[in-house]
Amino acid sequence: MNGMHRWMLGATLLLLVSAPVADAAQVTLRYWSFLDPKDPNPRSVAQTKIIDDFTAKNPDIAVKVEVVHWSKMVSMLITAAGAGQAPDVALIHSSRMPMAIEAGAVVPLDPYVIALTERQKKDFLLPFEAMMYQKHLYSLPWEHRVESILMYRKDLFEKAGMDAAPRTWTEVEQAARKLTAPNLWGFVWALSRKDAAANVKILESLYWSLGGDFYGPDGTAAVNSPVGVRIAQTIADLVQKAKVMPSGIIGVEEARSMTKAGTAAMLVDGTQVVGSIQAGKGIGRNLRTTPLPSFDASRPAPAIVAGQTLAISRDAKDPKAAWRFIEHMISPAAQIINARIGQNMPTRRSAYEDPWFRTEEASDLVAWKNYIIAGGRPYESVELSDFMNDSLAQAYEEILTGRAPVKDALDRAAVRFNERQKQGK
Repeated sequence: MNGMHRWMLGATLLLLVSAPVADAAQVTLRYWSFLDPKDPNPRSVAQTKIIDDFTAKNPDIAVKVEVVHWSKMVSMLITAAGAGQAPDVALIHSSRMPMAIEAGAVVPLDPYVIALTERQKKDFLLPFEAMMYQKHLYSLPWEHRVESILMYRKDLFEKAGMDAAPRTWTEVEQAARKLTAPNLWGFVWALSRKDAAANVKILESLYWSLGGDFYGPDGTAAVNSPVGVRIAQTIADLVQKAKVMPSGIIGVEEARSMTKAGTAAMLVDGTQVVGSIQAGKGIGRNLRTTPLPSFDASRPAPAIVAGQTLAISRDAKDPKAAWRFIEHMISPAAQIINARIGQNMPTRRSAYEDPWFRTEEASDLVAWKNYIIAGGRPYESVELSDFMNDSLAQAYEEILTGRAPVKDALDRAAVRFNERQKQGK
């Protein structure tokens, strides 16, 4: 073989080994997320950076992000799974995982997590067992959030002569009275059926703080207990007596927009949206957070811990590739990116060892982590949780708009839930 032939053979082999072979072997994962890569909000930017890092390190895997609204994620996943068209991986809120599991839309991660060492398991902020459902692990947390915090505009507080965040509901009313002005509400909390009644579940933290619960020992509704009446009356008084809270039916997205636009000085919501609100014009560190106020300053309301989790659907074309993607998304390195860019709480203890968490910029995240450690309770979705939230939201719509007395509205909510519960038996 002469030199020219050897050169041509070598070039031919080089072409055969290069791009076409790699492209043919590449796996494309369909990933359902409520975070749109085109959206400039911090959480979306963080997700894109983490995915880009993954594909750079795993050239044999491509990731196609398909955007699904968070309130429709599970219902659409169940429908898609029924038609054999579910994505490979889905980002699902922890409170809605039981629905996906019961419908058979997701598969256990047990075959993959069995390889994790005890040290790796203990690196998660929540106990590993607390993330299981009926003794199986179906998803792992991409981020933690305290679903129950109070956000407040520090600059507006200072302008009104206040330098401390409210710790009780009496203090909330006092502060809101000083803050409320034309085009500015002192306080807002989305307690309506809009946006899947997403923030109604935060009320349960107040029930817990007073020794109550949404449910009685037998599983029937207890939202109309004396504890429930006290909570609802306190919030109703903010609307009807103090007039520091809107009386209209406000959804989660609207309440967040009001805070971002500077037309609300205090907001009850979750830590997951702090970064996007702080990104609003002129807000930044003027928006601060504090634990959800309680009825006794010496007994803070427990932190409700939840978050977006990653699960593999039953239709995953390559479950092993899907697991590699999840491993990367929950890795300490990815968690640090998610925190620094997206202001999302890391789920891994080792992530908090990064020097950035000793900076002022990270102080909120560290405070939320400490709030969880001091008194956090995982949000446990039970059968008909969504129905309960919707029924209670309907009661609050009646209460806050003045269409019904507190006790009557809560009684009807309890009856609706109990009747629906009987139908399922």
